[in-house]
Amino acid sequence: MEDWTSEMVSAVDEKLKDARPTDLRFFRVEEFKRNVERTGTFLGKCPDCTRQKTDIKQVVDNIDQAIGTPGKVRRDYDRLINKLASHMQKEHGYYTPNHFTYRYSFYGMLIGIATGFLLLMLFSENNYAYLSGGFSVGLLLGYIYGGQKDRKIREKKMIM
Repeated sequence: MEDWTSEMVSAVDEKLKDARPTDLRFFRVEEFKRNVERTGTFLGKCPDCTRQKTDIKQVVDNIDQAIGTPGKVRRDYDRLINKLASHMQKEHGYYTPNHFTYRYSFYGMLIGIATGFLLLMLFSENNYAYLSGGFSVGLLLGYIYGGQKDRKIREKKMIM
């Protein structure tokens, strides 16, 4: 399936050779090409990736129009990028940079605030010190734990 993958990526490059670099970044063309390559590697193993092959072909045929003018073609392109990214994350374990750091920092912050509020209600003589301490500790622990998971993802080269 390497032929199909290289054909799709080279077709995208050929159609967008005159596009502005800011448009390429804004419309996440590099991410799209990486996800096309990943889809090509999973074609024989994943039925969803095999089904995406026809959608990718349609979008690649009209990608210059999708980048150039708003409308149905651009919406189809945006939907496909989001669908590919979601599929790669859920089924194949590719994540955006700092995914777990952000997620676990948020959860740690919520748990820390809840714990701090509970301590504030139990021991009310220390005006909001428990609340701010719980927030800080929860945020820090979530950041550390999420950073460790993100480091493992980077080592496995599973960054979207």
